[in-house]
Parts: sequence; structure tokens; C-alpha cells
Amino acid sequence: MATGISYCPNCGAPVQSHIGFCANCGAKTSSSSSQTTQTQQSYYGPTPISQPPVSTGAYKAIVAALLIIIVLLGILYYESSAGRLPFSLGTNHYQLANPPDFQHSQPAPAITSQSPFYIIWNACGSSQSAGCSMTANGWREGSVPDTFDYYVSFTSNVNVTVYFFTMGQFVQFSVCNGDVSCVSGYYNSIPATTNSPQFTLFTLGEGCADYLAVYVASGTGVMHPNVGVTRNAAPSATGYCAQAGS
Repeated sequence: MATGISYCPNCGAPVQSHIGFCANCGAKTSSSSSQTTQTQQSYYGPTPISQPPVSTGAYKAIVAALLIIIVLLGILYYESSAGRLPFSLGTNHYQLANPPDFQHSQPAPAITSQSPFYIIWNACGSSQSAGCSMTANGWREGSVPDTFDYYVSFTSNVNVTVYFFTMGQFVQFSVCNGDVSCVSGYYNSIPATTNSPQFTLFTLGEGCADYLAVYVASGTGVMHPNVGVTRNAAPSATGYCAQAGS
């Protein structure tokens, strides 16, 4: 450690800086060696909050389970298509406990010279002239009002068949994606045609609220419907509603 040297203000003799009196003349000396210590200021910001790691274990388990289900469904569908399962996943048949019989499906629809009192369907949008679009794998349906006679007339650029199903038969038809062979029991229909200018009259709804009219096209086209009704309430149940156990 180096020692600082200063000089006596009285006699000029050298004096060590840490001694307060001159050794030569005895005069008091004033020497100060001050060291200024600078303290460096450091900035400490807020300690960042560490986020816990996100666990992906649950998500991975869910994804794995979904993949397993998809694979199993694919295997079952393949086996069903190959005829190696006792059931089919492609077409599910809905069975009716009491399908309509022939007796309670009469009388059949017939052409009439009469006209309906109310027109209930003549367009599928704002423009009557635009008609209703039809497709080979689709259909249009509407309920037959209870206590009314139902009049059907239409023109089309594609063959259209009209089926009169009970609600149970319509479930069979829709579950099988429009396959009429899935429908059990008896039902009435208007044969496929592109031009039915005269009205065909269906009367089984006079005393039964269980019927729907289903319009099925043989391909893609446009149909112009002209469907109406006339109130004609029957005094008792008619059609399927009169069948025992229905």
C-alpha cells in the first residue's frame, strides 16, 4: 500500500500524510486523503413470473381415443360391406309393429274433375314460375291435413312419383335414404309422370292425421306443383287411423 507524502507548511520538511505533526518543527499539519467510494447503482426489475409448463397429456389421450374410434368404425364398416357382420351399418331398417294393411289403404287416389277450395303449395320460393328444384337422391314432402281432401297436380321436366306414406312408413323411407323397398305394408302412390294437369284426389286424410305426401323425382329437374285441399271431415276414423292397433 503506497503512503502519500506531503510537506510541512511551517518549515517545508517532508511529512507523511498519515501523521498530524511535523517531526522537524513540531507544527501541526492538516492532511487529508479522502477516497471517495462510488457505489454503482444497479437496477433490479420485477422478477418475471414463470408460467407453469402446459400439460399436453390429456389432449394426446383424447386424440388417441378419437383415432382408435375412427379406426374401429372403419373396420366395422368394411366388415359390414363384405357381409361378415350380422347387421348392416350402411342401411338401417326401421321395423313397424303394425304396418298398414290393404283394406285400410283404400280407396286409392283417383283422378277427379273437381278442384280444391284452397291452394296450399304452388311454389318453393318467392317466384311461382321458378318452380321447385328436384334431385335424384332427394325428395319433397308435405303433410296431408286431417279432415281435408288432398288434391295433387303438377308439371315437371323430370318424372315425379307421389307416395302417400303414414308417418311410420316415412321414417322407414327416410332412414333408408329414399329406398322405397324399405317401406313395409301397403301404401298408395301416383305413378311416375312429368305431366299431371288434372287433379288426383287422395281422401284417406278425411279422418286421419297420419299421412304425408312425398314427391320423388327420377333425376335432376324442376317441378311446378299445384296442390290444394278442400275440407271434408269424415264422421269416423279413416285409412290407417281406422286399423286396429294403429
